[in-house]
Amino acid sequence: MLISRSSKLLLTTVCLAAFALSATAATAKSPISVGNNPKMYNERYCEYLFVHSAADGAGVKVVGDVWNTFGLNKCPAAQWEASNKTSLAAIFPGTLAVKMNGPRYWIISSAKITWDSRIDARGGTVRQFPGLKMRFLTSVDVPAAALKTGGMPPYGETIVSRTTDFTFSRKHPIHELMSPDGKVYAMQAYSQIKDKTLTLSKLGGLGSKLALPVGWKYRTRALKLDRTFRTKGKTVVIQDELENTYQLEK
Repeated sequence: MLISRSSKLLLTTVCLAAFALSATAATAKSPISVGNNPKMYNERYCEYLFVHSAADGAGVKVVGDVWNTFGLNKCPAAQWEASNKTSLAAIFPGTLAVKMNGPRYWIISSAKITWDSRIDARGGTVRQFPGLKMRFLTSVDVPAAALKTGGMPPYGETIVSRTTDFTFSRKHPIHELMSPDGKVYAMQAYSQIKDKTLTLSKLGGLGSKLALPVGWKYRTRALKLDRTFRTKGKTVVIQDELENTYQLEK
């Protein structure tokens, strides 16, 4: 991976999320931007989410710190399946739970992320976990219900702290969820967590397999032009019951 001294780095990335960056980025003293990589579509990645409590103004909230394999390895099945949650939780004191988030495959074609070390100095840090190397990406708010079920409540919004540009190519179809109140969410990654047989070719017919809430719709459509969704600071995401992840468009 090529790294420029101007802090613009070649991306191989969300979360949820997820991006590739040299470990040198973690030492940056100001916002750093990671440039686009056009080879993300249908690329495999995995994540560990380390769930813990964090101060939130006058109170406390529960967040998940997201570590991601993308750009470092393709999350080999043997290493991923050998992951031990108890051993992982012991790495970071205060961990309440470890969520194994993967394997996943990108639907976005390219992405850009900006980390601000003044907000979180960990952005882009690379760490070797048992069997897998990962990079710190971001933190995500964890609903209380997720601690009991081990996953995000389907079709419920949650907030991811990130500044990103996600680009969907006109060369590939876009898959969207539409809520009764007019919100549209674009799939950013599909998952094999709940359905190990789910592949790219099956996404067009996914709507018939989802237990969509009343008034919700799923659609697949072609794009006439590339589309880039830009978020600054925070992003709204949802998951369906198969843990495919979608980002709010509007």
